[in-house]
Amino acid sequence: LGRVDAEGHAWGALDALRADPSRWGGRPVFLYGFDDLTPAQLDAVETLVRACGAPVTVSLTYEPGRAAFADRAATVELLRPLAEATGEVRELPERAEHYAPAARPALHHLERQLFDGSSERATPNGAVRLLEAGGERAEAELIGAALLELVRQGADAADIAVLVRAPEQAPLLAQVLEGYGLPVERVERFGLDRTRLGAGMLAFGRAALPGGTATDVLTWLRTPGKVAEAARVDALEARVRRKELTTAGEALRAWGAETPELDAAREATSVEAFLGVLEAELQAIWTAPHRRAGAVLGPEAHADARVAAEVRAACAELRALAAADPGLVGGAAGALEALADVEVRQGGARGTGVLLADPLAVRARRFRAVVVCGLQDGAFPRGPVPEPFLDDGDRRALATATGITLPLHEDVLARERFLFYSAVSRASEVLFLSFRASDEEGEPQLRSPFVDDVRDLFTEDLWRARGRRLLAEVTWPAAQAPTPLELRRSQAAAAAGGEGVPLAAPRSDAVRRVLADREVESARGLEAFAACGVRWLVERVLKPGRIDPDPEPMARGSLAHAVLERTLRGLKDHTGSARLTSGSLEAARGELRAAIGELGASRAGARAKAALRALEVDLGRWLEAECTTGPGFEPQLLEWSFGGEHDAHGTLDLGPIRVSGRVDRVDVGPGGEALVRDYKNSKGYPRATWAEDGHLQAALYAIAVRDVLGLKPAGAVYQPLRGKDLRPRGAAVAGDAATGLVDNDVVEAGEWEALLDTLAGEASDAAQRMRAAEIRPCPERCSPVGCAYPGICRAGEPQR
Repeated sequence: LGRVDAEGHAWGALDALRADPSRWGGRPVFLYGFDDLTPAQLDAVETLVRACGAPVTVSLTYEPGRAAFADRAATVELLRPLAEATGEVRELPERAEHYAPAARPALHHLERQLFDGSSERATPNGAVRLLEAGGERAEAELIGAALLELVRQGADAADIAVLVRAPEQAPLLAQVLEGYGLPVERVERFGLDRTRLGAGMLAFGRAALPGGTATDVLTWLRTPGKVAEAARVDALEARVRRKELTTAGEALRAWGAETPELDAAREATSVEAFLGVLEAELQAIWTAPHRRAGAVLGPEAHADARVAAEVRAACAELRALAAADPGLVGGAAGALEALADVEVRQGGARGTGVLLADPLAVRARRFRAVVVCGLQDGAFPRGPVPEPFLDDGDRRALATATGITLPLHEDVLARERFLFYSAVSRASEVLFLSFRASDEEGEPQLRSPFVDDVRDLFTEDLWRARGRRLLAEVTWPAAQAPTPLELRRSQAAAAAGGEGVPLAAPRSDAVRRVLADREVESARGLEAFAACGVRWLVERVLKPGRIDPDPEPMARGSLAHAVLERTLRGLKDHTGSARLTSGSLEAARGELRAAIGELGASRAGARAKAALRALEVDLGRWLEAECTTGPGFEPQLLEWSFGGEHDAHGTLDLGPIRVSGRVDRVDVGPGGEALVRDYKNSKGYPRATWAEDGHLQAALYAIAVRDVLGLKPAGAVYQPLRGKDLRPRGAAVAGDAATGLVDNDVVEAGEWEALLDTLAGEASDAAQRMRAAEIRPCPERCSPVGCAYPGICRAGEPQR
């Protein structure tokens, strides 16, 4: 069309300077606030230096050899020849004066050592703090309470930044912070459909077109400024829901009132006319509350005004495109789709309150307090996104064959590290790092590895002093309530006897008969019941069907079990023995790679490949540790199951109940002693906690090995497959079976037998309570993140 976009104007300006360098006039240039330069910006530097002869100073954050700056090395090295030829490369020394004196040791230590590791662990001293939450709402409330305390201590709200990587988390954060009385400044850009006025206008357009829905009509009518009496729209929604109306026509007939604006949109004979109706409706809606009022626009009205201005500009461009070629717009539906992609700036004037922004927006600013929230694995750092046209492999091949270099898209870790470094180095007094241990449904979530990178730089005080708010904590404890409203809610909950009446034991005779008739229970089920009867009831009796894929930790665990079984079987097939010793390490590694390739062949996509690679690395570390320090017993039984309908071996008889199970591994030593191994994702359970915390599974497996197989068990251990400490935890009799165990887990033969008897008694007691329907909530033992089913259990969380 002969039009030039913003990037085209930039390249055109550079072409003009190269054609006539004198037009620049030799003025000096200082580039500040950039952490990287685009191709056009790099070209501008070179043009100004080589063609125009202008003195150019470029300030970049970079230190050779530091992992946090690895992604910036290419840009610095591209600029270095220009600087060395015409000027100088000056490295400024590190400074710490911008940190508050009390916070300086901790924050400066973090800035200097992040991602590079340090043998010295600093004391956080309140300058670096962790916040752990159960769900997004709890995370927002934790942040709100922490910031409210800072403001009450004298901090200015405008000197606080909350950095959000996921834009969808920002509205909830803003709502909670404003509810706590903290003013919020948001300077972000959102799609038109995520603004209240834009969503209403788009719904109006869709309702006028074929395929419009009842939801479109409701969204349009609920747009602030459209209908003065909200109760009328409430009544319409009730009719739509009760009568299950689905189309826009059905909803409009139920509305009953005339809608001339929709009629005008339907009757528009061209894209230009349709856009004119959209603009008129948009203007009518947002200006209606202000007519004849002489109103001074508040923040929400200012946002609507910006939406209206952006829509007018976009409609003007669409009209120009349609005038040049109607096919470029694609009719009224195409125009609506294009408008939905328009981005609109949201936020008030700078310095009005707590800044809620993306980390990219604050790289050149400093704040008294900074909160980096949403630190979840896959969110920050973000995972690699495959390039649909040329993936990184194609780009490397292209560079090798032709010399054409294109930026890599999938190798994002270095970029994410620099962004995290930039975010955590913005605070001068206190830095909060916030993550979620579970989602709103209670499913566990993995925190960002960046959190652990920070933990490695500080003493354990950082972790012990973390703020926590779990999923089941609907109200604050009265002593911690951050606002008068939260205090009243806490007092009301206490006056009502808590946040709900805990689930009582079943009273129905039919239900009690069902439980009494359970003659066989799995070892895992008995352990679950001993920990929390309510969780056992949900997961082992009710067994609600899952409608979404298994969480990543569960999927990883299943795959790890299958890979290890395939690895050990392959090792035995090819060498005659599955024993893991220093002599069989290389063969075991080969079998591991083969198992990963075979079992991971169906897992496609960059994220799945990254997960497979991570699993291979973790299991490779475990193999090396096992071959080096393990007892070297022969893995005789892999994934041995007993007590099932099709199993070769029967159940374990405990008296009140018969037990079934599936044992990951049974290893047998030279003297015939057996060692039971149960794989865990990242954590084992020491012997001292078995009885106290209800860890019955490994002990029941050891008893089954003795009573069902006729072997002599010499120990049972939980084997972590990832993490820094890969030592198995459990119990084993002093001797070969205890090789590689922590000293506290090594017992004498008499202690071992007594431990098995004790836990068999615990399991028998649990079985008797189970069959007697004595189901009691135990939120303190339910799961690592607290109560797993707070909506069913209603027992609340223990005070910790």
